[in-house]
Amino acid sequence: REKNWKHSRPAPRVAAMKARVCVDAVMGPQVSRGGGVRVRSGQGNAHRPRPSPGLASPALAHVAVPSRRPAAVCPAVKGVSHPVMASQPAVGGPSVLVADIGGTNCRFQLWSVAGNEAGTMLLEVIYPTEDYERFDQALRAFLGTPEALACPPAAAAFACAGPVKDNSCRFTNITWVVDKNEVERDFQIPCRVLNDFEAIGYGVTQLSDEQILKVHDVPRDPRGPISVLGPGTGLGEAQLFWDEGIDSYRVQPSEGSHATFAPRGWKQRALQAMVEAERGHCSVERVACGSGLVRIYNFLVTDEQSHRPGVVHMEEPTPASVSQAAMDGSDPLAVEALDVFISIVGAEAGHMALRSLASGGVYIAGGILPKVINRATEGGLLDAFLWRASRFHDKVLKFVPLYVVLDEKVGLLGSRSQALRILRRE
Repeated sequence: REKNWKHSRPAPRVAAMKARVCVDAVMGPQVSRGGGVRVRSGQGNAHRPRPSPGLASPALAHVAVPSRRPAAVCPAVKGVSHPVMASQPAVGGPSVLVADIGGTNCRFQLWSVAGNEAGTMLLEVIYPTEDYERFDQALRAFLGTPEALACPPAAAAFACAGPVKDNSCRFTNITWVVDKNEVERDFQIPCRVLNDFEAIGYGVTQLSDEQILKVHDVPRDPRGPISVLGPGTGLGEAQLFWDEGIDSYRVQPSEGSHATFAPRGWKQRALQAMVEAERGHCSVERVACGSGLVRIYNFLVTDEQSHRPGVVHMEEPTPASVSQAAMDGSDPLAVEALDVFISIVGAEAGHMALRSLASGGVYIAGGILPKVINRATEGGLLDAFLWRASRFHDKVLKFVPLYVVLDEKVGLLGSRSQALRILRRE
């Protein structure tokens, strides 16, 4: 097995060349690491990274990562400069390891620990999953970096974009398996494996006011139930309930996004009928994620041409193209599609508030709403959430806070909190 592993895994140096390697800017304008990584101090702001408020450290560096692979093998890497963030490692100090693992990329972060709390980020590396046959190979490459060798992690938490059972995740679109028992056996690192949206649930409890937008700013119960949903590639949902035994929240994962869509008004009912004709069932997720936005746009295209004279629609719409056309106003159908989408997401947020009596607030995460936040906050999102025609508006909904999460790395915040709990033996 050891012999096969040596021949099957990518060379660590080559893998590092493809990854984003974080190096502190204070180390100087010229640093050579393995002969291939060059650090340049910032020259203007054209390519300077925008730090994530919850995860960025104050020190910034630009790292040029040249490729040693032929362009035919990895053309995307050739000549690319990766802006990254880091801080000076505290050599020999304790650290925790967190990861966000999807079907395309695996993002590792190493954090120092000050007392029982997270200190600064020591290292961030992104590995393409296609470069490694197994998860343990990517993990071994990360643990072999100088920063991880200097500050070996004492605990870890891995957020996986797939179903998790008994601290193990078997991915559906790649061959990777992330298993707690295997990691602890092979690497002697206590760890936890979470679903990626479970990690987002824990992450929202770590957010500062700068990382959220308060759409419905009313007082929240600091120990009240919390609901979280996240339209992105799919629609994730979770609920948080306060646990007196641990004096903190516990996340209860949910598959509520696969419940039947509850349309409002004749146009949404017609949309539901079209999706049911195509798919057999119209779940909330079918119309409240990236592909759902495209589905709404295609539905609107089926309207009579006489109702929209002079409008030329997109032949092959994508979530990005529909969003962009809606925001710049170049396509009236895209504007309407985005408004319908925002209304559906706001309505589902209200439904979740009612189901859990979410006095602790409803958080909308995911990668879509922050990109269209100006349109979302013009009224459609809040109107759909409050649904003043409902008799429960005055009884429940008007007392529930509604937030949009602006930090797209919120899942890493949640994973970090769980790794620290392991370290504290909670």
